[in-house]
Amino acid sequence: MSRFLYYFIFLTMISNIVASVPKVLLFESKTGAIPSMIAAVFIGTAFVYTIVKLFNAFPGKSFPDMLKQNTPKWFAYPVLFYLFLCWFGAGLITLITYVFLFITFFSPETSIVVTTFAFVVVISFGILMKSRSMLYMAEIVLVLFVPIIFFLLIKFYVNPKLDWDFIKISMMHINHVPSYWAFGAALYIFVGIADLVIFNELFTKKHKMGWKQVLIISLSGSAVLFTTFFVPIGYNGVEQIAELTFPWISTSDSIRMKYGLIERVIFIFILSFLGIAFVSLLLHWHVALKLLESIFQFKRLKWKDKMLAPYIFVVIFGIISLVLTKKLTQYQLFSLSNYFFGSLPIFFTVLITSLVIVKRRAKL
Repeated sequence: MSRFLYYFIFLTMISNIVASVPKVLLFESKTGAIPSMIAAVFIGTAFVYTIVKLFNAFPGKSFPDMLKQNTPKWFAYPVLFYLFLCWFGAGLITLITYVFLFITFFSPETSIVVTTFAFVVVISFGILMKSRSMLYMAEIVLVLFVPIIFFLLIKFYVNPKLDWDFIKISMMHINHVPSYWAFGAALYIFVGIADLVIFNELFTKKHKMGWKQVLIISLSGSAVLFTTFFVPIGYNGVEQIAELTFPWISTSDSIRMKYGLIERVIFIFILSFLGIAFVSLLLHWHVALKLLESIFQFKRLKWKDKMLAPYIFVVIFGIISLVLTKKLTQYQLFSLSNYFFGSLPIFFTVLITSLVIVKRRAKL
């Protein structure tokens, strides 16, 4: 399997250790979060396997091209627009979450509009890049930040402040019925593979998807979910963990590096995850932009032989981001994230069903 497919999966996994996923899981810590995570690992790995296998039948083709060539317009365009909304929503939730995080811990006196505008401007240049350039940028960011994040996570596990008794107590809730919302949140860490809908056109060879690849993905997902859920509990306790707005930020502030240039780990922690989340957001919105371009093709909107439609779409993305970031509260963002995660089983069902239909019609 191409290393870039691992990048898609791992970027989403790592970036959501800090974002909305742990908040949803920890909110359901006493009502079925643990069995939900176990179910998500098996089902999410199965989704990854199925999606890769289906795309292997169409090497070098993007999903919009596959859909347009093999299905009628009344089916293709609604599916593409639905997928666009999902990817745009995923990026929007990530953006707003990290804007709130940045405002809270780094620059509380700065206007939220100014901070959001700065984020959007930087992101806009990124999502307009070529798809191949996006892949190489993702690789560079992973090489830079993953070793730092891995080192910090080791620090969390070996620190004596981590109380394993709290973790053992939380494991007692494994006998609950799985929570649908927690299941959706846990399933989100596997959604990165769906970026193939656009990036598949860059892969002209079939991806190997055997038991080794399945094992790597399932074990990685299990490790990420275990760390995301249990480490904050080990530092903050079982009773009060659901009340924390940013559980992982509070956890990171419990660690000190006595002989480091920066003693408080929280600053290194946030900046490292911000770098990973930034690329994850770029991938989400790059895919959203390409899907939107495949639906609305304004060929007359040109200036010096350059299509203006992508720039107009990016401006619309920015305006929506500014408006929602200004209006939403952290509680509303949590509710919005919860509903979005709850829609993920539908998202995977629509994507896989569409791929199956395309594959069958292509053989006719």
